[in-house]
Amino acid sequence: APRDARAVAECLALWITANSKMGFKVAVIYYSRRGRLVTLANVIAEGVRQVEGAEVTVYRIRDPVLGDAPGTFDEGVLDAPVATPEVIMQSDCVIIGGPGRQGRMCAEVSYFFDSLTEFQTNGCLLKGKVGSAFTSVGGVGRGYGGHEAILQSFHGFFLQHGMIPVGVPPSSVMEDAHMASPFGVCMTGRPKLDKAGSRLRSLSESEVKLAYSQGEWASIITKQLHDDGD
Repeated sequence: APRDARAVAECLALWITANSKMGFKVAVIYYSRRGRLVTLANVIAEGVRQVEGAEVTVYRIRDPVLGDAPGTFDEGVLDAPVATPEVIMQSDCVIIGGPGRQGRMCAEVSYFFDSLTEFQTNGCLLKGKVGSAFTSVGGVGRGYGGHEAILQSFHGFFLQHGMIPVGVPPSSVMEDAHMASPFGVCMTGRPKLDKAGSRLRSLSESEVKLAYSQGEWASIITKQLHDDGD
């Protein structure tokens, strides 16, 4: 019982801190080993920044098994700070993504979501925050297609916590993007190395436009909700 009471007190303290600030905070979070989703996360963050008052930070999910093992991750993947439950609590909007694995959310993101269970059981403390998702599919061993099911599993997490799911606003750009979906941006195909040997910039023009608009749209909605609550 004392341990449960302490956990509740810690969660409430985080909630009070998160709701006593000016402006609004957006966390863009990725899990990636090969770097493609790093660029996607940063493009989404640029879209977020277009809305006045937005404070955005890009984070990464630390691999629960590999940690930060040297040589395991492509260059640039480990540059972002590590996402924690405190980051989620202190954000007004959480935009999170990870690669699909055989038509489902990757285990690393699922493990991270499981670490947030206390926020639900101690009073649905994420209620009212905006949630948005992005993913990638394709590549040997990862499976093909199924991206909307993967994105909806992210949305299912948001709904379980009383969050507000936001996707990509429909536009004519979707006509040119092979995996376009209002549920969130999805990258597809085998990673392509640039001249410098990096996978960090392997995005199509349509993917960039959709990622930018997803970040901006999530930021607009978050600002509206935040301003209405002041």
